[in-house]
Amino acid sequence: MKKYQALLFDLCDTIMPFRNDRMPLARIQGKEIRTTSPLLYECFTQYAAPIAYEEFHNHFVETTESIWIIRDQSGEEISSAVRFERFLERLGVGRGEHREALHRRFLETHLTRISLCLECAPPVREMLLRLKEEYRIGLVSNFDDTDTVYQVLAREGVDHCFETVIISSEIGIRKPRPEIFLAACEKIGVAPAECLFIGDSFENDIVGAKRLGMDAAWINPLSLPPPIDGPPPDYILTELTDLSRFV
Repeated sequence: MKKYQALLFDLCDTIMPFRNDRMPLARIQGKEIRTTSPLLYECFTQYAAPIAYEEFHNHFVETTESIWIIRDQSGEEISSAVRFERFLERLGVGRGEHREALHRRFLETHLTRISLCLECAPPVREMLLRLKEEYRIGLVSNFDDTDTVYQVLAREGVDHCFETVIISSEIGIRKPRPEIFLAACEKIGVAPAECLFIGDSFENDIVGAKRLGMDAAWINPLSLPPPIDGPPPDYILTELTDLSRFV
């Protein structure tokens, strides 16, 4: 196997699976879904004139989907802070002290629950500790709140494993745009060709890395075939710890 100078990792569903089952359960139009909107609605009713929960939830979904469209078209990150400002505008909450307090509550409530859905398994933590003795290790994550990522890494005891951490909310650019990968290479001081990128998203992680000349390892637990119009990954892993077979 090729000898790499640096290993760059994705975060969600790569280093830490996102445990959607830890999200609150809500029933919308007869269907059960996982969402933070029940927690946010509880906050909302303490500060503003109440509306029906389903109407509140629909505003939440519409705000989120409109941001996803802009984000996917531009490759730019839109932070959670901006997301909840737009949500408050959609809800018709006027400017003032209550709006600022509600914005803070929304952010804290949503991001706290999101952070609880991320957990690093002991075998992954042990692997990272081993790899950092031999490689330069970096994290490159599409995540809309910078502080939450750092808090999760510290809570899970892996923050010291990474020589550099690049978060889309901090630099304003999302994978697969090349700038976010290059930012990690520049901070570590290695060329893209000297790096292996490891991630679960074919479009964001594998395509983005391969376009820059990085090798890429695709975490593919369902053993799906790579898209025929995409660059082939250099390695295919069923789970992250399979990486130990190669590095």
